[in-house]
Amino acid sequence: MTLANGGSEARLRAVPASRAALHTFVLVLLCIAFLAVAAFAGDTIVPGEGISGNQALVSKNGEFELGFFSPGAGIHRFLGVRFKKMPTTSPSFWVGNRLPITDLPAAALEVFGGSVCIKEAGASLWCSSVAGDGPPPAAAAAVLLDNGNLVVTDQANSSRILWQSFDCPGDSLLPGVRLGFVRDTGSNVSMTYMDYPHNGSISVDRSRRNGFVLTTDGHDSLGTFPDWMVTSQDNGSSLILNHPESPNETEFLQFHLAQVSLMRWSEDSAVANNSGWVARWTFPSDCKSSGFFCGDFGACKSNGKCDCLDGFEPSYPAEWGLGYFVTGCSRSLPLSCETNGQTEHDDSFILIDRLQELPYNPQNDLAESDEDCKQACFSKCYCVAYVYDSGCKLWYFNLYNLSFASRPPYSKVYVRWGSKLRAKNGLRKGVVVLLVAGFIGLSSVMLILVLLRRYRRDLFTCRKFKVEGSLVSYSYGQIKKATRNFSGKLGEGGFGSVFRGTMPGPGSTNVAVKILKGHGHADKQFRAEVQTVGVIKHTNLVRLMGFCVKGDLRLLVYEYMPNGSLDSHLFSERFGLLNWDLRYQIALGIAKGLAYLHEECEDCIIHCDIKPENILLR
Repeated sequence: MTLANGGSEARLRAVPASRAALHTFVLVLLCIAFLAVAAFAGDTIVPGEGISGNQALVSKNGEFELGFFSPGAGIHRFLGVRFKKMPTTSPSFWVGNRLPITDLPAAALEVFGGSVCIKEAGASLWCSSVAGDGPPPAAAAAVLLDNGNLVVTDQANSSRILWQSFDCPGDSLLPGVRLGFVRDTGSNVSMTYMDYPHNGSISVDRSRRNGFVLTTDGHDSLGTFPDWMVTSQDNGSSLILNHPESPNETEFLQFHLAQVSLMRWSEDSAVANNSGWVARWTFPSDCKSSGFFCGDFGACKSNGKCDCLDGFEPSYPAEWGLGYFVTGCSRSLPLSCETNGQTEHDDSFILIDRLQELPYNPQNDLAESDEDCKQACFSKCYCVAYVYDSGCKLWYFNLYNLSFASRPPYSKVYVRWGSKLRAKNGLRKGVVVLLVAGFIGLSSVMLILVLLRRYRRDLFTCRKFKVEGSLVSYSYGQIKKATRNFSGKLGEGGFGSVFRGTMPGPGSTNVAVKILKGHGHADKQFRAEVQTVGVIKHTNLVRLMGFCVKGDLRLLVYEYMPNGSLDSHLFSERFGLLNWDLRYQIALGIAKGLAYLHEECEDCIIHCDIKPENILLR
């Protein structure tokens, strides 16, 4: 039995099992996004002392910590402040001038003169400025306060603030932080968002009560904070984010792309949706007033709700379930792009018409016909859509501001699909509609009968196949529904194909479903393999969750690994170079997994195909 990623196959051989080897998938669990760091003794750094890459400052009340953290699933780290009690779900409220740290052991935060500096391998990457017009301090100290503010003060006069992280909030803002003019430091504070190819900011608009200007890629939107949310000071030149009404509540202001939201922590949401942050207030408040509301490849429908385009699915279903759509949609199937940036030309385009206007940020091309425009998009791996209407327009990387119109005039665009999806032309759609209309009555009755019979048969077929242990015996109907009729293909190899799915239940577990190729898998042999692999439980090995047998079909259900294979991090231009600390962690994880298979299993197992494609990262 095998499970692959990207078409790569991993093989396991049971010893002394038969040569009809056990095939399983070795998974290296690389939990590096939010590794625990060694706490620094105290909340203050003075000259001659500092914190290294694996240390952190902790505020006196224990609520906040400052260190080199990874704010997302990426492999880079940034100097930031976060909630200490929720390290895996906390935002970063200051990310060290957005300077990535690639060599964690060589990173450090130190104080020099009147500044605090980020260093890597002895070189200074960034140093804070010194506010005010007073004399330069003889020495300074950096203190992480109980409100999450990193403050650099003059050691001779602790009331003199030389620099503070609250003046550089990034895209997340803590209660008590001021937007606009700060009298003590003379700063004009604004929130900023940077994620290629977009950037934006939120600044105070003094001409309106509680007003602000939200700018995305040079386009301004005027908004107003509610009175209960902010306090105006200095004749409206600054706004302070109010603290929650209850001291037991945790909130922060989040700026993502062209949307700003007040997020509140909810234990119920954390349990039910694997996402503990719920939007209490959002601007813009609906998709008809913002082209970015529904996120990348999301479309605003006539009823004011967001939906993904055909061939796409929500990037974070839990957040969509909570009504937060700005994280957008991802492809159900990848584009067929080769590593050299060219394409295999077996992608296709689907026509999206009845749009209110064209998507955001089109790029003009010199193509002089519809076919030439299509080929111009084909020739670029990063081109995601095109249209030819008095000139060729292409869209690169992202597709925002898709909104369907309720009345003419309409706009249209051709959106690029993966190689297994095929565009449907107008004639084919018309034929399908006529056929469905002509036979709707008879086909509905027959379909219900067939589905009922098939469901009962699949249920019976799978349940009569018994295997001891904790594995789940799924029905074929359950797996088909979980994988959306096997639409999200992850990879393919000599063993068969792997599809992404979501099993219903608490937390909506993501799974990888493998359909084994070929026939003739004897029930006795298949049962023996499933039982052997099913008892493997190790933190560095994939977990087999269940199986299904339908006629000659054999299906295996594994836990899903979202961060892909190691080779995608080693050889893809989307990721930076792996630092030595990460390489060590990866090698250690591989060694632990193999040691368990070779020496600690009841039946020893030998892995015969160790390579980057067969090592996945959680």
